[in-house]
Amino acid sequence: MSDYKTISILITALGGEGGGTLMNWILECARNQKLFVQGTSVPGVAQRTGSTSYYIEICDRNFHNEKEPILSLYPKPGRVDIVIASELLEAARVLEKGYVNPDSTTLITSSSRIFTNLEKSHLADGRFDQEKILKTCKNMSKNFICLDLNTIASDHSTIVSATMFGALAGSGALPWKKNICENIFQDNIFGKNSLLGFNFAYEQVKANSKGIAANKKNIKINEENIINKINDSFSDGFANIVKIGKERCFDYQNNKYSELFLKRVQKILLVINKEDPKKVAVAENIIRRLALWMTYEDIPRVAQLKIKPDRFKKIKKEINIKSNQILLIQDIFKPGINEIAAMLPNKIGKWFIKNKKIVSYLPFIGKGMKINSLTIFGFIVLKFLSSFRYIRPISLRYKEEQRNIDIWIDNIILSLNKSISFTEGLADMPQILKGYGDTWDRGIKKYNKINDALIKNKLNNIVEKDGLILKEAILISMNDIETEKLDIFLQNNL
Repeated sequence: MSDYKTISILITALGGEGGGTLMNWILECARNQKLFVQGTSVPGVAQRTGSTSYYIEICDRNFHNEKEPILSLYPKPGRVDIVIASELLEAARVLEKGYVNPDSTTLITSSSRIFTNLEKSHLADGRFDQEKILKTCKNMSKNFICLDLNTIASDHSTIVSATMFGALAGSGALPWKKNICENIFQDNIFGKNSLLGFNFAYEQVKANSKGIAANKKNIKINEENIINKINDSFSDGFANIVKIGKERCFDYQNNKYSELFLKRVQKILLVINKEDPKKVAVAENIIRRLALWMTYEDIPRVAQLKIKPDRFKKIKKEINIKSNQILLIQDIFKPGINEIAAMLPNKIGKWFIKNKKIVSYLPFIGKGMKINSLTIFGFIVLKFLSSFRYIRPISLRYKEEQRNIDIWIDNIILSLNKSISFTEGLADMPQILKGYGDTWDRGIKKYNKINDALIKNKLNNIVEKDGLILKEAILISMNDIETEKLDIFLQNNL
């Protein structure tokens, strides 16, 4: 009987997805830990850009002056410890071949799909049933981890092998610690992006106690369940902030947008230890900032607020208007090119900005307009402007804001377990972005400067002073309209 144990890993990916790179990372980690390891690859050209599999066996020790064991060159059905797939149908193919054992195999897969030629050439809907695949994967494996590894990779400008490595490390199945994996990545732009993707996938897997991470595309959130969980797990004040944020997003856009807010709240709370008062306090601030950021001010929002009945009631109460007096309210608008472009559909908005000279000849650009919102004409104008909120999801600024919000949340998740001080600074970043027009232009300029200098390159190696520096930079940007002081401060603290 052998005096060593082995861990067997089967990697399935498509051509060009970095499956071989992932295998080499695992081999290098094992050899750095002085473990005896062997890896083999079997390329294939069956479909799409070619399905490829890689098989690794890792011994729990080395054999310096002993006879080395003979390890298998290929996986054996029912005897694979870990299976990781870059795509959902690849996981199904491994199941079909019998490599996954319900009593011993950890199955990790991306929920994303790259359709086969058979699916794409079908005369009707030839797609495989995704729900059936997910259910089968869960039932046929001992541990099942499923998250959208391709989207995570895309969000972090890397390839799926990096996020597969992060999910694999997060599963706890590898016989070494996380930092051993992190040391594999090269110190260049691609290496840093890969490390960000690795860390995010790792945190997503760790955050979910059941091992099934939230899937951006395929898992519908249950609004009532989320709210009930928050009510049960957190204070009334905390739950009230979530409730107000949800209502604010509904008023700003629609029910779908309020669900997006709850989905983001849920994503944040997955990595929050509710027993740690510091982290709960940070989470409270994050959710407050999230609600405000998601309801950013643009022309449709301002117009919408101008004609709300509550506004007129408040004004009448404040000035104590008499029944025999007439109220006139003059709202001043001075729309610039960027403000108008921001509320238009993405491509049209970009055209507006690109052709500023032509657009500047329009009569209302950059000129102050006085609108009496209590007259029929004034109300119709404001109502028309507010109606642009219905096309907001395809507008230029909406796409930019949502992308920045998602990156901000991802950065918070990565930093939370490394430095509370740095996470507090990250939570306060959105307050730099205020208003619209010139105010917003100045804010986003400062935001990007701080993000590039103090956040992007620090996330994977945060020290305690980084949090204090980030907070100071935010304070400077809030107190100074121009960027000169901020530029000097950032230059001195790179």
